[in-house]
Amino acid sequence: MSSLLRFAIVTVGVLPQLVLAQSRRAPATLPPEVVTATRVPGVSYAPTATATTLDAAALRAEGITHLADALRRVPGVAIARSSSVGSQVALFVRGGQSNYVRVLVDGVPLNEPGGVLDLGRITLDDIERIEVVRGPASVLYGSEAVSGVIQLFTRRGGTTTKTRAEVGGGNIGTQRLSLGGEGTIAGLRATVQGDHHGSTGILPFNNAYRNTGVVSGLTYTGARSDLRITGRYNSSLYQYPTGSSGAIEDRNAERVDHRLLVGLDGGRRWSDRFETRLQLSSAEGHPRTNDGPDAADDTLGFFGYFTRGTVVRRLADLRGIYRLRPNHTLTVGGEFSRETERSQSVSLSEYGDYPGAFRAARETRAMYAQGLGEQGRFAYSLGARLDDNSAFGTFRTVRAGTSWRLTERVRLRASAGSAFKAPSFFENFAEGFTVGNAALRPERTESAEFGVEWAGTTGSFARATGFTQHFQDLIQYTGRPPREGGPNYYNIAAANAGGVELEGALPEVARTRVSAAYTWTDTRVTDAGFDVGTGANFVTGGRLIRRPEHLATLTLVHRLMERGSVSAVVTHTGMREDRDFSGWPATPVELPPFTTLDLSTELPLPSLAGAASRLQVRVDNATDVRYTQIQGFASPGRIWYLGLKLER
Repeated sequence: MSSLLRFAIVTVGVLPQLVLAQSRRAPATLPPEVVTATRVPGVSYAPTATATTLDAAALRAEGITHLADALRRVPGVAIARSSSVGSQVALFVRGGQSNYVRVLVDGVPLNEPGGVLDLGRITLDDIERIEVVRGPASVLYGSEAVSGVIQLFTRRGGTTTKTRAEVGGGNIGTQRLSLGGEGTIAGLRATVQGDHHGSTGILPFNNAYRNTGVVSGLTYTGARSDLRITGRYNSSLYQYPTGSSGAIEDRNAERVDHRLLVGLDGGRRWSDRFETRLQLSSAEGHPRTNDGPDAADDTLGFFGYFTRGTVVRRLADLRGIYRLRPNHTLTVGGEFSRETERSQSVSLSEYGDYPGAFRAARETRAMYAQGLGEQGRFAYSLGARLDDNSAFGTFRTVRAGTSWRLTERVRLRASAGSAFKAPSFFENFAEGFTVGNAALRPERTESAEFGVEWAGTTGSFARATGFTQHFQDLIQYTGRPPREGGPNYYNIAAANAGGVELEGALPEVARTRVSAAYTWTDTRVTDAGFDVGTGANFVTGGRLIRRPEHLATLTLVHRLMERGSVSAVVTHTGMREDRDFSGWPATPVELPPFTTLDLSTELPLPSLAGAASRLQVRVDNATDVRYTQIQGFASPGRIWYLGLKLER
């Protein structure tokens, strides 16, 4: 174990004693409200779920612009980026699969049906805060909320008119432009933000990244009613020269995505005890892959591939919130969602063209109930949900949690629950080389956790959480179906994951804040299903690939002056198992551990044309460490950025 890892563990281990010593001199700090954990606004009851809230303004002050980079400091969250800036990023929470986390923007899901999501191109320019809830949450969110939920909340704006802008650049062709503002329109708070990110990439050719987005929102808040309408359009492109093994061999392959999100969230408080809330959302994506022949003489084997798709998710959720008595709440809700996907593809080869296409749709009707309460030192949450899907039938999930305050500052937590993830449309309905299985069941999990928390002062805290998850009915691909002409996907594999999360923060001293996190995760395959051989993705008794056993983060932020800061973030990623796909069959490999240092500063400058100005400087991987997150794929070295921010 490296010296950095020992330091992180010791740091988090002594935080409780330091916090408790400080807490004897000042009142405890109440934990922030986490709406994502309960879907009930305004509840300050002691939480029973494990959650982390990230202040997006503080992240931007450090120069962090993409969600994947922000999540690296959250315990229990592992990130695997395939290559350069803008490349595909997989998310593993508590050892779960990369499609086991539902990601929302103002309540609108970003995942494709079945949970697939590329985090690599989700930006934070318009975001106000990020809530990360770990543990099963299907009771409130249905499919995909297996090992957690991440929700991004966009800016709501204020009553005064403000404008802001940023321009900057750096090495590897880094570009950043943004322009936004907020104010009031006919009594409504309005926000608008446009942004552009770009890079030429770290690979020698065909590695450009472009990402442009526009976001707007309107907010109304009355005496008994509130309404929030948001819209978000994003267009991105990522060019990649790498094949499936990471070899640099393709001069024109690219992925393009156009995505439109629209959401409405409104509530009416009919009395002090009863409130109704309605949420409507629409997410529409148009992914494309273009990979034509590299040259006129590129005519051997399979030399080209094109695909076009349209994925639409629409959802309506209506719930009633009953405040039975002080600190006790009952929520009863119903949800209807419709998902559709159209896909066309063609493979070009010396043997001829092989087209493929499918069109599919499914609907889900769900009912759920949740009880929350706090009585004296005891708090509880109970929930149950029934989903009825047109493709896979009914599915039931439950969750129960409790917490007990031993003292004013120390609390014990425990919870357990079940969750599920529906099959993707491709797994259900694919035709051509790969045949989907319409009889697939959802993947499911049973989870439990136990934790202890110390509440300190001025934002200081310490928390330790142990967790376990049991994954069943994992959907697995086989190139040799049990019967001739049968489907290629079956519910057959299973795995377990368990571990410990430690996190904490010290009170600010000399304008400096210190926080640390450490996660130990152990994953084991209990049923390899169709997989055979040591190079298979699932090996009975082996670890799940690309999940590090050890993760540690140490963050220091020092306030230089009223609007200036300097920060340093040290991140340690432990050994991970992976597979080398450069040959057949694949061979097992171990990716060595690595430690990176990110530095940033934001300094106030003299006003420009009446606008407050700041200088942004950030250096990622300042020590230029060479590391690998996915076998065969190069990861970024040192990346620096210099920018100017204006606000008036």
